[in-house]
Amino acid sequence: MTLMKSLHQLAAVMVMLLLSSGAYAQLPEEIQWKHLVKTYTADSTQLVLSLNGKPLQGKYKIPLDEKSFALYDINKGMITGEAFWYTNGGNLECKLHYRRGVRDGLKENYDNNGQVWLRQEYKGGRQNGISEMYNGGRLVNKSEYKDGKKHGLFLTYAGDRLSTESSYENDQRNGVSKTYGPDGQVITETNYVDDLKSGLSISYMMGKKNMESTFKNDKKHGISRMYKPDGTLLFESYFLLGQKVTKAEFEKYEDN
Repeated sequence: MTLMKSLHQLAAVMVMLLLSSGAYAQLPEEIQWKHLVKTYTADSTQLVLSLNGKPLQGKYKIPLDEKSFALYDINKGMITGEAFWYTNGGNLECKLHYRRGVRDGLKENYDNNGQVWLRQEYKGGRQNGISEMYNGGRLVNKSEYKDGKKHGLFLTYAGDRLSTESSYENDQRNGVSKTYGPDGQVITETNYVDDLKSGLSISYMMGKKNMESTFKNDKKHGISRMYKPDGTLLFESYFLLGQKVTKAEFEKYEDN
């Protein structure tokens, strides 16, 4: 058992002892989420929880499902400050922060060994900032968010090396996306507009360009070329909106 896991379990035991102590005797030990009235502001940046017409006030244990529960500090109906999710066995699953009843700040999810497997940043109830996913302590992917949508770089990793790199705007790929080989060299470069291939797409072999195609609305549209290892042209193909055509048909289309 790792030191981190031991500390998380110790913290869980202390929380359980607090929940059963007299300090919490005046509050319900457990409240079902489905029984609560949830009142959001129009922009969803504030959430007030109430029961029997009254906003919640104090510290609450709320089951998340049959195997886990959450511990919240609630002030005037709004979850506030640091919150924790635990398994019924006492393992910490998640630590997150709230402001005005919604997620605001860092959120971390933990695996069975107490290691972080997901780290996200929130503002006003929406993902804003960096999101990172891990496997066995190693970074698997990293992305940027703005107002709950991917916006910025999205990177994936294979072991310690960069595997893919893409740019996002409003949850859609826009710009150049690249894939990398084990040696760190670029394998493919593809241009996107609103998540559709658009413009030049190039593939490489051993660091040298071996194929290139032009796309429009996710379909081949234009001249596709394949190259020999020495960089000279092997052959050309012609496409119109995904359909392969002859050179004469393509040139006629271009002239119109």
